Amino acid sequence: MLENGDLILRYLERLGVEYVFGVPGGSIEPFYDALARSERRGGIRTITARHESGAAFMAEGYARETGKIGVCCSTAGPGATNLLTGVSSAYSDGIPMLVITAQTALDRFGQGSLQETSCTGIHTVEMFARCTRYNTLVSHPAQLETKLLQAVSHAMSNQPGPAHLGIPLDVMRHRVVVNVKDETLRAFVNYEVAPSEASVRALLNELEAAEKVTLVLGEGAAGANDMLVALAEARNWLMVTTPRGKGLVDSFHPLYRGVFGFAGHNSATDALKMENADRVVAIGTALDEVSTCGWDPTTILSDRLIHISSNPEHLSRSTIARLVVLGSPKLLFGPLVNNLQAVPASKPATTAINDDRPDNTGFDEPEKCFDRVGRIKPQAMMHFMSRICPPDTRVLMDTGNSFLWGIHYWQVRRPESMPPERNLFNIGLGFAAMGWAIGTSIGVAIADRKHPVVCFTGDGSYLMSGQELTIARQENLNVLMLVLNDASLGMVSHGQKLSGGEQVATQLPGVDFAMMARALGVESYRVETMEELIDLDIPGILSRPGPCLLDVIVDGDQVPPMGSRMKVLTSSIQNRPID
Repeated sequence: MLENGDLILRYLERLGVEYVFGVPGGSIEPFYDALARSERRGGIRTITARHESGAAFMAEGYARETGKIGVCCSTAGPGATNLLTGVSSAYSDGIPMLVITAQTALDRFGQGSLQETSCTGIHTVEMFARCTRYNTLVSHPAQLETKLLQAVSHAMSNQPGPAHLGIPLDVMRHRVVVNVKDETLRAFVNYEVAPSEASVRALLNELEAAEKVTLVLGEGAAGANDMLVALAEARNWLMVTTPRGKGLVDSFHPLYRGVFGFAGHNSATDALKMENADRVVAIGTALDEVSTCGWDPTTILSDRLIHISSNPEHLSRSTIARLVVLGSPKLLFGPLVNNLQAVPASKPATTAINDDRPDNTGFDEPEKCFDRVGRIKPQAMMHFMSRICPPDTRVLMDTGNSFLWGIHYWQVRRPESMPPERNLFNIGLGFAAMGWAIGTSIGVAIADRKHPVVCFTGDGSYLMSGQELTIARQENLNVLMLVLNDASLGMVSHGQKLSGGEQVATQLPGVDFAMMARALGVESYRVETMEELIDLDIPGILSRPGPCLLDVIVDGDQVPPMGSRMKVLTSSIQNRPID
């Protein structure tokens, strides 16, 4: 007989999980005992984060890269509450995750145990209720197996996200006969939603009748993006992506017009206007602020919209659409491709490339991409790095100026061998937590040790979560971290200026992040000019194991592309009373 902790790990092994991310402690000790036994027999092993929020971000990165469920855990009390930000981030972005938090022993509930988080103490199960797809206390050993399977089923459903189990110490320690059967995992496979025949016919009628169509690929289009690109090529339709969908289409494809929405491109906005699109087909997107350019009624949100998603929550915002289809984009477009490709169409012209920049995408201030004078222009840094990094590099952009510059200026060269369900460009845009990319990049690198990972973060974010870089050193991970150092909370500072707000609370001290990294035992360089960045052997750094940090002194006066965000913020505050 083994313990319930071993039972959990045996089920996770059957799902292909290789790592659990967390921080140990007293109440979670039985689970770590099971992890120790697992490691000894060559099974799932633990990765110890420096902070529990980092553990949740790492689990998210692992899930993004592998398509498997990410798993994180914590002890009771502050360990559990520290997880909340990372779990909320995964919830907002629909990332499948199993979250295990400890509780003190059942017979000690209500007695003031150290770090008590029961219903009579700091009620962590209640805290997780609004940032999880499934949330429960395992109050009896006999419940664990059933609740575990339900949690995983919810996490990996067509409304994916975190599922939380609060497990008391004595329940986790309970001894059981471990008997994991294949048939108990059938709920977690083949769960894609098949569209109705009536929906398929209605969509075919709409698209056959339309002369001009623009496809909008959101994150939920992953897996069908190869079909959609082939269809666009056959019909000469334009394509744009949402910020979360960036990377599903090669930036240099002749029919691609860039990102629509948060930090997007004017060319993408033009592609969605009535004169260029009889029909706008949005696939796998939630129609939230960042994917609709602040709910712009002249582009996506009109009666020209056809909205397709396997996630019914996405479709709840489609009240204006002429057609809404619930179903897997892959299952929907598979049978449609042959019908729609049968109509002859002119082949798309080859994309003109100017200095490795696609001419079909309209960039703000394109001349800044080649500016090498003075402090480093973020536009030039993004342009250069996207050219010099290998095409299979996994790139993550942290919350703040980093993801604004990255969405707009990073160019994705998508290798032909890349599986359609994988994306090379990652942002945590739903909850937009500072420091998200630091932990998530570690999780991505642990999931795939064969390809380089590049993380762009800000000095504010690094001061919050930079300690997680020590895990990359400990695990010898190929992670290149670039800290955009302007001694400021840059996005907030620019937002204050653009909105006419007070200039307050955004200045940071001048910090030598390269020196900090060296103190952590990590290779590092301080880079103050574009010439210094160009002189670095970036391909060499990315070809060898082990982390590296670049402390990049950027020009903080450069205003990032945040117009759509400012439109929403200023419309909310323009009539505010002044005391």
